[in-house]
Amino acid sequence: MKVSSFKYFLAVAETGSIRQAAKNLHVSASAISRQIQNLEHNFKSTLFERKALGMALTEEGRIIEKHMRSTMREMEIAQVEIDEIHGLLTGTINYSTIEGVLNAWMLPAIAEFQTRYTGIKFSGKIYASDIVYQSLATDQADLGIALEHDIPHEVEVIKRFETGFKIALSPNHELAGRDTLEIEELASFPLAMLCEGFHTRHLLDTLSSRKGLAFNITFELDNIDILKQFVLSTNGATILPDYSLISESQDNSMKVININKGVFPNSTTVLCVRKGRYLTKATRQFISFIRDIDII
Repeated sequence: MKVSSFKYFLAVAETGSIRQAAKNLHVSASAISRQIQNLEHNFKSTLFERKALGMALTEEGRIIEKHMRSTMREMEIAQVEIDEIHGLLTGTINYSTIEGVLNAWMLPAIAEFQTRYTGIKFSGKIYASDIVYQSLATDQADLGIALEHDIPHEVEVIKRFETGFKIALSPNHELAGRDTLEIEELASFPLAMLCEGFHTRHLLDTLSSRKGLAFNITFELDNIDILKQFVLSTNGATILPDYSLISESQDNSMKVININKGVFPNSTTVLCVRKGRYLTKATRQFISFIRDIDII
């Protein structure tokens, strides 16, 4: 079987769409369809269930996906090791991260790292923390950054970074003149929050249950940047990790307010990998590079 058939199959498995996979790989949809048909013929199995909403892996398809990912990974490692013999630092570093650290931490680190090592490519995904852990456990990512919460046993923490949370308000909000707020004061106002499944929301829900508070969450979303835009457009309020509000604190586009200590608990952001995963020299050097960054 050709390596291209592996790439085509995995692209459809990831996107759930032949058309989107073709667009991502810059090939025709018919070429991908032919390769999938050939694979199904070779394995004498239906690998995808064709649904109205897209392509879904069958049980046989999930088995093939697992082994194809492993094979592609081994081929990439082989190429990297050959390059290292010739003194080259090459390869692709696959990472998954929560959105909050992307602008403040990851993107500047990647940009600086690539100025030093021009042969390194990066491929990233933005997830909620639990999906970051899942991507590491299933070898879809070399490294991950997430808020610490129910870390699976197969995931190893490389470094912990203390993380606080702050209230972000529209400058026109009634409470915008304050420097510090009690969390209870937000219960009287509409609140925009990250969706359930995000650690920030989990902390608020836990606090609400423990203290018997009823927050009026009128808007929820899984995207921090758009959430902040909504807060600004509606003169609203939200609660976010401190590093996701660095630029707003600096340019005063939002009023960023401290929560009285001891009420809304601090958390920890973790840099992690899967235990026992082979890491290329480039990945190891990048991990060493970002573990020393001061993200606040």
